[in-house]
Amino acid sequence: MQNRIDKSLSVESGYSWLVAVASLATLALAMGANYLAIVSVPFFEADMGWSRSAATSVYSATTLGAGVGGIVMGYYAGRMGVQAALSVAATSIVVGCILVALADSLQGLLIPAFIFIGMLGMGTGFSPLIANVTLWFDRNRGLAIAVVACGQTVAGGIWNVTFEPLLVEYGWRIVYVGYGLFAAACIVPLSFVHRRPAPELQRIRTAALAGGPPPVRTTPDINPNLLSLLLGVAIIGCCVAMSMPVAQMVAYCSTLGYGTATGAKIASLLLICSGVSRLGFGLISDRIGGLNTILVGASMQAAALSLFIFFDGRDQLFLISALFGLVFGGIVPAYGLAVRELFPAQDAQKRTGIVYFFGYIGMGGGGLIGGIVYDVTLNYPTAFAVGVAFNLVNIALILFIKGLARARMPAPAPVTVVAA
Repeated sequence: MQNRIDKSLSVESGYSWLVAVASLATLALAMGANYLAIVSVPFFEADMGWSRSAATSVYSATTLGAGVGGIVMGYYAGRMGVQAALSVAATSIVVGCILVALADSLQGLLIPAFIFIGMLGMGTGFSPLIANVTLWFDRNRGLAIAVVACGQTVAGGIWNVTFEPLLVEYGWRIVYVGYGLFAAACIVPLSFVHRRPAPELQRIRTAALAGGPPPVRTTPDINPNLLSLLLGVAIIGCCVAMSMPVAQMVAYCSTLGYGTATGAKIASLLLICSGVSRLGFGLISDRIGGLNTILVGASMQAAALSLFIFFDGRDQLFLISALFGLVFGGIVPAYGLAVRELFPAQDAQKRTGIVYFFGYIGMGGGGLIGGIVYDVTLNYPTAFAVGVAFNLVNIALILFIKGLARARMPAPAPVTVVAA
């Protein structure tokens, strides 16, 4: 059970929820680039003559760029503020989308996808926003993280079915430019919500200036770099597994003969269901903690992912994808809560960025691994089996981290009893 905080001492306010909702909307806009790359895979293949793995590498470049950007832009947001970082992100998304639209080779497309769309654009949209919202909440932190992270699933639910007919009608180059202009036009006004500094950091700075006693340590006594690495390797296994159906569903359905439109609908259903589950898992995580939430979600994800190995009927894919979305949605946000449980508030931006950098490696790498396995075996069930194996490694690492944290948790501060 998590410690409950006295409402009168809480940093939460009505404005905290405004920050959370604005962050959700911003993330949904920024993450559109990822889903545009996913839905565009068959169109890249047809237009450019690329292999499945080469076409999928555009998604991987965007995702890996966002992982690097989570660290770079998280540091920038910590120094200059979230509003300034979002202004950079909006400009970068427009520039990157235009450069992608002008590219005539795979390399010419991957570079702007990685640097401008991924690192400087999407990189500001996930890790920095999740780290920032944890500094506005202390009683409902898990739910707030889940609300912001729902931006990712809202993006998938909306953009997949929006992009597919536009790509058919206008081609991927025009759609990239149109998306970039629209996303930037919406992100800039949303950034003004972040003009105020986060209240938890303000409280820490005020206490330090007042010369009060140092805060009692409430996080485990573990080398922070080692702990970041362990969490990072763990989230790689988790994200490789979850990215298999997310990144490959449109291409998978095209291969099965169901068409890209069916694949987009299935992918959208998966992500809408994951958004619903994120809110549920957010409520649960405030009661059982981040690491326990990861463990529960990862175990159910492995079971659901294994169903893709054995069933590939159209209706079966709809049903299994809905189930998969309902069980995996709360895992990634729970890592943000786990970071706040394992590291002090001052390290929130840095450590969240590092952990989610590894997550982006898993998401981008998982999509690429799925494409490579298919190119080699011409068989998607084999790719899903590889994803299950990564998922099992993730579960083992989370169990190890839980045991290590329990063993190295500092003793509670002594209570002084004053005689009457």
